[in-house]
Amino acid sequence: MPFANKETESIAVRLSNRYCNLSSPFLKDVKKMRPAKAFKRKPPTQMKSDEEEYRNFERGLHISGLGPEFNQTEEHPKLKYELAEDYKSSKHCICMRPNTAYECERCHQYFYGRLFQICEQHPRDFFLMDKRSCPFCNAPIEMIKKSPISWKTIRKIEEAELPSDGDL
Repeated sequence: MPFANKETESIAVRLSNRYCNLSSPFLKDVKKMRPAKAFKRKPPTQMKSDEEEYRNFERGLHISGLGPEFNQTEEHPKLKYELAEDYKSSKHCICMRPNTAYECERCHQYFYGRLFQICEQHPRDFFLMDKRSCPFCNAPIEMIKKSPISWKTIRKIEEAELPSDGDL
């Protein structure tokens, strides 16, 4: 018989040698077997050895701040340039400035908030709630001026009852 099933030549044996999880109910779960990879440790490159040296240096800095019993490492070189104690930066931070009342010169509406400005100390930070234009008429920021009256007074005026036609 030319089609006699020999144990090593059987289709089931060949498929089970080639694929894993053949008994899965779904075809997509059947995966092809791959030979196991042998991982060999390669010698570290210059960059990796520098990274490892830096990590060890950082670990030493953290340990040195914990107390005298951990200060067994040699002293690390200090920074070449240290700032004086009385040094003050010429850049001023405006990030936490308070909200104020503003008036638009185009539509003469009042609103409360902060106008958009770039902080000199933190130029990459910006606040989404800062006004970049008038919220009523979209006038540019150049047409917005600080209100001469306080926000409390503005709210009193806006909430005041207007006289009706019968009162006249």
